[in-house]
Amino acid sequence: MKAKQGLSRREFLETTGGTLGLLALGRHFQPQMAMGAEGDPRSERSAPAKLKRLLEKMDAKGYQYWSVPWKDAEFLHLMVKVSRAKQVLEVGTSHGFSAIWMGLALEETGGRLTTIEIDRERVQLARKNVGEAGLSQRITFVAGDAHAEVAKIEGPFDFVFLDADKGGETDYFRKLYPKKLLPGAIIAVHNAISQARAMKEYLEMARRHPDFDTVILSLTMDDGICLSYRHRVSY
Repeated sequence: MKAKQGLSRREFLETTGGTLGLLALGRHFQPQMAMGAEGDPRSERSAPAKLKRLLEKMDAKGYQYWSVPWKDAEFLHLMVKVSRAKQVLEVGTSHGFSAIWMGLALEETGGRLTTIEIDRERVQLARKNVGEAGLSQRITFVAGDAHAEVAKIEGPFDFVFLDADKGGETDYFRKLYPKKLLPGAIIAVHNAISQARAMKEYLEMARRHPDFDTVILSLTMDDGICLSYRHRVSY
């Protein structure tokens, strides 16, 4: 058989662009009610139209809270589902936008999210938003300095999202790895392009770490997410 030729630059961009396009359909997002064995909803989640309005309202105010953009939130939602995560940790709750997206994914996997925020006013706002989304039973809030709280939290986790103080990622990692990260766990770190200088120590460590595969992805073309996967078997 003739050897397959490598993709041209145009073919590569068309292929990856199409894939990323699937992740950019958030404005058409229609959340489905997660149904239990008897056909009853697992939670008191808001009706799809009301939930979509809540997310759009939160997204419009996201710049005030340094929240993730819609496309990145949708990507987190997808990654939690794809990885079949059951125990998720978020560092940096803000007003709860990303927590709701991951919480919706956890409705499908049957998992739980623990989210940590140092600003107590934001904790209260996020708690209100999560309540409106009908996900209060799925998400646990921790108010406090995440550098102290991560050290106390039990785990282990199979998905971690870091979006707090830029430059603090290495400390969080050291407090999570290895005992609080399951084999096959994923760590997603936001602002890996716009804040690359502040995150330099963590990004270099993640790229070199023998127990992780690491890539940096961009869905907005303005910023990106550093995604690290812990090997299930140490080499």
